[in-house]
Amino acid sequence: MKYFNLFILNFVFLITLLSCIKIEESTIKKNNLSEKISESIIDEPIDLFIKNIIIYPSQFDKNSIYIDVEISSINGGSGEVQIALLNDKKLVASNPIKVFSNRQNYFQSFLIDGEVDYKKNFEIGISALNGETNISNNKHIFKSSLKIERPKIAILSGKLNFNTPHILNNLNADFDHFYPSPIDGSFDVTDFWFTNYDIILLDNFPQKPVSDKWLKLFLKKIISEKSSLVMNSRSDQDIEVLKDFFPIFDIKYNEGMDLNNFNEFSRNQNGTFKSSFIVINDIFNISKNYISELNEIIDWILLDNDIQYSFYIANKDNKLSEPIFVYGYSNFIDSEIKNLQAEILIKEEVVKTIKLLYNPKSGYYFSQFEPYILGSYVVNILENKKLIDTINVNIYD
Repeated sequence: MKYFNLFILNFVFLITLLSCIKIEESTIKKNNLSEKISESIIDEPIDLFIKNIIIYPSQFDKNSIYIDVEISSINGGSGEVQIALLNDKKLVASNPIKVFSNRQNYFQSFLIDGEVDYKKNFEIGISALNGETNISNNKHIFKSSLKIERPKIAILSGKLNFNTPHILNNLNADFDHFYPSPIDGSFDVTDFWFTNYDIILLDNFPQKPVSDKWLKLFLKKIISEKSSLVMNSRSDQDIEVLKDFFPIFDIKYNEGMDLNNFNEFSRNQNGTFKSSFIVINDIFNISKNYISELNEIIDWILLDNDIQYSFYIANKDNKLSEPIFVYGYSNFIDSEIKNLQAEILIKEEVVKTIKLLYNPKSGYYFSQFEPYILGSYVVNILENKKLIDTINVNIYD
């Protein structure tokens, strides 16, 4: 019995010793694994960076543009960060983004419709993730060749009236307003003659017949500056005052003409010159419909006759190891989706042809190609084998 108890004690001790050895081995393995993981993290640190920036117009609002940002996260970073868009170091827009350890690509879109200075730099900045050491690629400074272009309009009012403020307050344009002085009736239009305008709007102007010399100078200004003309008149305005302007709108003057018989919103086009003769009373009573019609006429005047495409490279940096993202858009909304292709050339030799896809939400065409050697690439954009745009890409490793 004595020896049996001793045997049991030795057996228990042996089991305990073996367990301790296994625990120690397990601990060593875990520590080694932890060290390997730590070494791996040190070798490949968490990194959040800006990959692509895409700038394109809003096809549904000509006074705004989009700036889209593609962001990449590698090596398992997670947490919430802030992305901010600045212009001339002033905050334009910002938004939080949640970063997940199992997700790599993120996208943020900014709609720009306020006052920004396109001569100054834009900057995209992202706050750092916990554990991120390389923050040099969390910021990108760039300029935009795409601008919010508002038409420049000169408004000449023969006299201030109830209609005038509704025109001024609702025109979607940059304008200069010229009108007689309420005190002495003087009408200084000196700046008008020395400024280029996309459109000249005559608001119940003139109130009395203009001289032949004045009209010749006016026509010379329109022709040389390729300005369009809109004349806004009331039906009770003296037709004898207006008749010298009728040929501009392709209107033939006849004795006894009555402005009440005119089409309210006429449109006339002679080559590239566009004009509109408007006859309407009491805009302030029907201002909503009138202003809508007036802005439609201005949009029609500004609309290009021929559709044109502009293409760009979206990549912030062009490297041999990364695909090159190509995108482009038309100068106005094209209801027909085009069959566009891009030929990739090196040293004037076509090395690849890619098809461009259409994004109905953003309104642009896009595709990508992988460069296979260092050097200069030419990308020719084609529609039915017709060249519509060319971009150049330099690939340096």
